[in-house]
Amino acid sequence: MNFPLIALGALGLFGLYKGMKAKDPSIQISTCFFDRLAVPIYNLLRAYYSNSGLMVDIVKEESIICNTPYPELFGITLEGNDNTLNYLDDTTVSTLFRDFKKQDDAYFFYVVLKQGLHQKQYIFSHNKTFLKTIASYFNLQLMKGEEITNALLNLYLQNSFYIENKAMKQRISVNFANDSSEPSYMAFKKLARQSVYNELKDVDLFQSYKVLEGVQASDIQSLFKSNFDGVLWIYMDLSQKRVENYISKLITISKWTGTKKYFTDLKQVYSTGEEDLLLVNSVAMFKKYDEEIVSSIGNYTKAAFIQKELFRRKTIQKTPLKYRDTEFDYMVSKNYLKNFITTVHKKNAKNPDVYGLDKNKAFVNYSFSEENDNPHSVIIAKSGSGKSFSKQKIMAQMIDLDFVTAEARNLGNHGVKIRSYDIGFSDEIFVNFIKTNVKNKIAHIASTFGSFSYNIININMNAGIDEIKADLQFATDLMSVILESQNSKPLNISESALFRESVEKIYSNQSFQKYRVRHIEETHTSIAEELLSLGYEKNTFLSDIKEEKFYFLKTPLLGDITKYARIQSSNQQLKEDERHTYASLAQKCSDIEKLEIFSRFDNVDVADADFLSMDLNNFKESSLFTPIFLSIFQKTYLRDREYALHCKRMQKKAPKLYYPIEESKNFFRIPYFEIMLEKLALEARKYNVHLCFIAQNAEHIPEGILKNIDTRIFLLRPDKKVEVVGEVEKYLHPPKKVIEALNNTEKYELCIWYSSGVFNLKFVIEQEEFEVFNTNPNVVKEDKSEQKAE
Repeated sequence: MNFPLIALGALGLFGLYKGMKAKDPSIQISTCFFDRLAVPIYNLLRAYYSNSGLMVDIVKEESIICNTPYPELFGITLEGNDNTLNYLDDTTVSTLFRDFKKQDDAYFFYVVLKQGLHQKQYIFSHNKTFLKTIASYFNLQLMKGEEITNALLNLYLQNSFYIENKAMKQRISVNFANDSSEPSYMAFKKLARQSVYNELKDVDLFQSYKVLEGVQASDIQSLFKSNFDGVLWIYMDLSQKRVENYISKLITISKWTGTKKYFTDLKQVYSTGEEDLLLVNSVAMFKKYDEEIVSSIGNYTKAAFIQKELFRRKTIQKTPLKYRDTEFDYMVSKNYLKNFITTVHKKNAKNPDVYGLDKNKAFVNYSFSEENDNPHSVIIAKSGSGKSFSKQKIMAQMIDLDFVTAEARNLGNHGVKIRSYDIGFSDEIFVNFIKTNVKNKIAHIASTFGSFSYNIININMNAGIDEIKADLQFATDLMSVILESQNSKPLNISESALFRESVEKIYSNQSFQKYRVRHIEETHTSIAEELLSLGYEKNTFLSDIKEEKFYFLKTPLLGDITKYARIQSSNQQLKEDERHTYASLAQKCSDIEKLEIFSRFDNVDVADADFLSMDLNNFKESSLFTPIFLSIFQKTYLRDREYALHCKRMQKKAPKLYYPIEESKNFFRIPYFEIMLEKLALEARKYNVHLCFIAQNAEHIPEGILKNIDTRIFLLRPDKKVEVVGEVEKYLHPPKKVIEALNNTEKYELCIWYSSGVFNLKFVIEQEEFEVFNTNPNVVKEDKSEQKAE
C-alpha cells in the first residue's frame, strides 16, 4: 500500500469538498458523490493506521504469532514464592551472553505494569530457548498464548480490575475458548484499536537516555510503591551484530570529536570476548502519576528519563514490541544486569483461602492446602499485635462473609466449615453477628465443668478398619494426656498395646457390664428423664433402647477396662511380665476413673452446625484443660471425618474444615500432647481439616509440632519486634530470608512463612468489619486506623 499517494488523494478530495462547501453551504457529504469516495478512503486510512499497530494473528499453546519483526512471541510472568527480592544471578546472566549473543533475536523486553492493586512483571522474547533459560532460574513456566494476549491488552493501560472469589480479575479479556463466530484475534484488534485511541489522550511518555551513575541495584519494590498507574518497557539487546553496529556508529561520530581511539579499543575488547555489552532502551508510559516519580524512576531502574513528545504517537500505537526510537539506545556492560531483574511478587493461588495486600501494595492471595504439603497453620503474636483481628478476618474471608447482610456465602458443605475453640470470648461479637442471618447454620457451645463427661472408649466398631485403628489410637493417647495432666507417667508401649487389645476384645465379646437406665439418673438426668418419658423403665437395659440417638449409651465404660485388666493380671496362663503390665494398666485406668468425667457416658453436645463456636473459658483453670479440649475436639472431628468419608465414597468435593484453637500454650505444657498432635495432624489433612494453633510466643510451639505445620504466621508490634525475631531465631531456626521478612514486617501486617517461601500480607479492614472484630473495650469503634485487636 502506497500510503503517501493515498494521503495525497485524500487531501485533494478534501480540498474539492471545501471548495464546493464554500459555493453551496447546504451541501452534505452524505448526499453527494463523496459518500461513495471519501468514506471508503477514510476507512482505508483508518485500517492502515490501525494495522500498523500491534496485531495478534495466531494464538498458540505457549506463544502468539504477531506482526513484529520476529513473528513468534513468548513470555513469562516474573513472580516467585516470596515477595522478597530474588535477583537474576550472575551465572545465568553469563550463560545468556555466552549462548545467545551471536543470535539475531537475542533481545528481550522486561516489562513492569502497575495499575492500582494489579501489579505484574513480564519478560517477553522471540527466542524461546533464551527465555526458558531465565524462566528456569526463577522456576517459572512459559505463559500460555492466551495469557500473553491478555497481558498485552492490559499493557495499553485501558483495562480495569476487581476482586472476586479472592482472586484478581480483569473486566475486559479475550477468551480463546469461547464459541464466538468471530475469531478472537479480531476481538483483540478491536480492543487494541480503542485502547490506543484512549491511550493517546491520557498517557504521558518518558524516555530513558543514559545510564544513571552510582546506582548499584534496581529498586523495583520502591517503584511499585510509588504513586502511579503505568507501564515501563525496558528493551535489552545482547545481539553481537547490533552491538558491533552500534560501536561502529560511535566510532564514526567520534571522528569529529577526536575520541575515536576509545571506541576502537572498546571494539577490540568486545571482539575478543574480554567484555560483554548490551544495548538498552527504556520507555515509561504513565496514565496517573505524581511528579516525584519522574525524578525517582531513574534511581529505581538505573537510568535517567526525560519526557518525550517526538514519536510519542508511534511508540504508543506500535508498542515497543514493534517500534523503539533507536536514537535513545545506549550501550552498557554486562554488569548493568547485576541486581536488576528480580521477582518481588508472590504467585497467586488458584483456590485461595485469604487475600490482602503485599509489601508492594499489590493484591496477593494464599491457600493453606494448595501451596503446602499440609494445610495446618500457627499464628504467633504478642498481645496487642492484632491476632484476634487476623484470626477473625481469616475466618470471614474463608466463609465469604457479607458485612452488610451477615450472610456467609461460602459456609457449609459446599465451601468451608468453621470449628472455633475460643478462650476469653474473643469471638463473641463476631459469632453473634453471623447468627443474625438465619441462612447461616451456626451454634455456640459453652459447657461447664460440672456437666462435662466423656466416655474415653466410645469407639464406633462399625466404621472402616483405618478409622477404628485411628480412634483406638486416639483413646490410647488421650489416656496418656490425662495421666500427664495429673503429673503421672503416660502409658508405656506395652500398656498402650494391651489397652487397645482390651478395648477390642470387650467390644467383640460384648464382655462388659449391662448398664440400666437407673445407672445414669444422677450423671445424665435429662437423658434419663427423656427415656422414662418414652416408656422405658429404670431397670431397662441401655442395650435394649431402640432410638438411634441413644446408641452412645450401648458402649462399655472405662471401668470395664479396669476390671478386665485386673482379671488378666491374675491370669496364671499369661507370662509374668504381661501380668505385671496388665496390673499397671489397671492401676492407671483406676486413677483416671477417680476423676469421674472420663469414665461416664458422653455428655458433650457438638450440634450439627456449619459454624461451631466452642467456648473453653470455663475449663482454662483446670489441670484437665487439655484432655477436656481433646475430648470436645474428638467429638467434632469424628462427625466431620464421617462426612468427609461420605463425600469420598460419593466422589464429591468435601468442605474445608478450619479449626482455629486459641491459647495453645495450655496444651503444649503437657509433653505427650506433642506426640498425639503429630499423629492427629498427619491424619487430619486426609479429611481436609485445617488446624490453626494460636499462641503468644514462639517458645509455646514445640519444634516437633512445627515440622507438621507448614504455615507459620507472625504479627509483630514495633516495640516487641526485636524480642519476637530473637525468639523465632532461637526456637524455629528459620532461613535468612525469613529473618529479613520479619525485620521488614510492619504493624498489623502478617509475615507468612510457608513451605515454599515467605511473604507479607496485610488485610484491609473496613469500618463495618472493625466494629465486628474489635474485642478491646478501650478502642473507639470509629478508630479503624489503629487496629488494636487484643
